[in-house]
Amino acid sequence: MVVLLVICILDDDDDPLPAVEDLRISGEAFPGRELHACGYSINGTTNCIFEWVRCLEDGSVSYIDEAKQPNYLVTADDVDTYLAIEVWPLDGRSRKGELVKVFANEHRKIACDPEMHNYIEKTFYRGHASYRVSVSTGYLDIWEPATLTIKRGGYSIKCTGPSGLVVTEKFSPTTTVTIPYGNATELLIIGSSGNEHLLRADSSTTDVSCLRDTIVLTLRLFIIKACEKKKGSKRGLFFHEWIRKWGLCFTSEAHYYYKLQ
Repeated sequence: MVVLLVICILDDDDDPLPAVEDLRISGEAFPGRELHACGYSINGTTNCIFEWVRCLEDGSVSYIDEAKQPNYLVTADDVDTYLAIEVWPLDGRSRKGELVKVFANEHRKIACDPEMHNYIEKTFYRGHASYRVSVSTGYLDIWEPATLTIKRGGYSIKCTGPSGLVVTEKFSPTTTVTIPYGNATELLIIGSSGNEHLLRADSSTTDVSCLRDTIVLTLRLFIIKACEKKKGSKRGLFFHEWIRKWGLCFTSEAHYYYKLQ
């Protein structure tokens, strides 16, 4: 008896690559809000690689460090950018399908919600603001209560805890405010001398005036204006351009109004 053994080898060209269909982003694309990407896995997709990116008008793309999950917390860093997620589908044989990319906010730039806009506008018109925060002591996870005060020329941090820390600095071109990834309440102020102050916004309230991103955007706005003033700029072109991107227009150097869009 003769047994004929026939082995069929499936050509990879005839085997569809893994893919994702109907990829979409849900959630409100405002600072402090969370977005969620979802879609349908097809062609044997078992896993996906996620990468959130910020896209600018000039076509440049900046991948957001550590943002490699389907969920993403929108922050002040995303304002005035086009936010998107890129997804690479994979199957059980580690084959990679075609890249799928979708933009948040219906492919419009990320902006503040109207309430946050209005608060920042009023704060800048007043020329000062104070916030209840906590400041890191730098030891383990120990924080002390403090008050962050922002004025036209600089800022101060006054601790009410045991350390009695008091920081007073003027704004300079090297003053920066950054946002640690993955935390909804923390911000880092780096002074002109390089000193770092890690702060935590009050998380016990949902008041927009106390939100971390409100504080960050307010600080950045005051820094830009203060630096322009030191340069003796009469027009303040860069500052006005930055404000325009937020939807705010000036009627004079001292007053401006919220431009309805």
